[in-house]
Amino acid sequence: MKLEKASKEEMKEEALKRLDLLKINRNVIQEFKEENILNKSEGILGSLYWLNEKEEEMVEKYEKRWNVVVYHIILTNTINNGKIYDLLFISDEKQYWLEERMRLKAGYVLSHTYSQFSESGDILVENRNGGLVRVY
Repeated sequence: MKLEKASKEEMKEEALKRLDLLKINRNVIQEFKEENILNKSEGILGSLYWLNEKEEEMVEKYEKRWNVVVYHIILTNTINNGKIYDLLFISDEKQYWLEERMRLKAGYVLSHTYSQFSESGDILVENRNGGLVRVY
């Protein structure tokens, strides 16, 4: 069975759908749609910020290496593990998108986590003030 791969444009359209499902602030969605500007949610309030240069480089490397589109980042500052970056992304494997959208409705998003325990998989998120907070 040959798997259908998505183009970057198709992945971006899927990312916009997911931002909408997550009820992300409208300005963040518009910036991503019109200018390819990524935002990050930070802290327990889900405060929204633009990425700094180092974060932009992290996203660019990850997207190139895995052929994905990152559509949002959650930065969690922890006492024991320092900064944890969750890169919410769309893979190029279209056959999984419907299932991923269904899990997203329950608060589970596909993420790659950068920390001392880097891994990819689902994380539980919650919308706060138009941004996102990692719950688990």
